[in-house]
Formats: sequence, C-alpha cells, structure tokens
Amino acid sequence: TNRYYQKTAIKSLVEWLNKKHRRGLLVLATGTGKTRVSISLCKLLTNNNWIKNILFLADRTELVNQARQNYENLLPSESMACLSEDDEPDLDARFIFSTYQTMINLIDEAKDEDGKIFSCGHFDLVICDEAHRSIYNKYKDIFNYFDAPLVGLTATPKDEIDKNTYEVFDLENGVPTYGYERAQAVKAG
Repeated sequence: TNRYYQKTAIKSLVEWLNKKHRRGLLVLATGTGKTRVSISLCKLLTNNNWIKNILFLADRTELVNQARQNYENLLPSESMACLSEDDEPDLDARFIFSTYQTMINLIDEAKDEDGKIFSCGHFDLVICDEAHRSIYNKYKDIFNYFDAPLVGLTATPKDEIDKNTYEVFDLENGVPTYGYERAQAVKAG
C-alpha cells in the first residue's frame, strides 16, 4: 500500500485484532483500494505468522475473480484457488476465493471424515468484500461456522434493522474499525 489512509486502515485493523476483537470493518470509499488493503493486510499477517489460510468471499463471481487476479498479481508465490471457477480447485491452497453461495453450499455438504470439506478451524482469516450486501440471513451462517477473525470491506455500510453491517461485525452503528469516506477521498483528490 502506498497511500496514507491505506496504511492507517491496516494499522487500525491490526491494533483492533490485537485487542482480542474477532471482527473488524473497513469502510473505504469506492476506488480507494479496498482489495489492495486486504492484500497488504494478508501479507503482513502471514509474514508475522498470524495467519496461514485465508478465505476471501464476495457475492458475485466477477468480484471473486477480480480479487483473485489482484491477489495473484501481488502475491505470486502464494497458492490460490477459486471454488466457483476452478474445475478442480486445490482445497489446500492458502488463499481460497468463493462466492457466498458456493461456500454456504460447501458448508452444508459432507465430504471429509469429519463430514465437512472445510473444518470450522480451517481458515485463520475470512475477508468479506462488499460487506454491505448478501451477508445477512443465511449467508451470515458462514461467519458463525468458521472460527476465524472476520474482516469486512465496504464503501457503503448499512444500519437498517434487518440489514445492519455494523451489527454483523460487532460494532456500534456508524463506527467502523476504520473509515475513509467518500467526502474525505474527494477532498484529497
């Protein structure tokens, strides 16, 4: 990351996680590099032996593929698999990319000796792209199933009664772990 707010976002999130919080939300304006921030966060946490296996979730295949391409470009030595696109994905890859729909189906499907494709402790970090969409109701079960820190990325969090992004991440309404809003981005050029 090369922008001050990206570095501050990562620092804020790491400090938050270091205080034993298990969920964090980064609210960054559209075009300010949410995926880039998540890549740098993964690299930092991996290099410091905080995490090994990462799950990246999004609600659309295009977003999953776009994220995977960015991760592969910036972390070319890491193993990666896309569950919704690869014919036979490497389930032992360090980085797994999936839509919410594919992952919820895999959680519900029995495959290994314990009855699951991924155990609840398989991932050390779960990243949710566009965390204001599709993370409520049945897809929220994904976050309850995996025993891993959860990081949400969004430009537009919701605080409605039945769709509250802050609530999913155990935060007070309107108070993300770190925020760099559109007005700040426009003012900074």
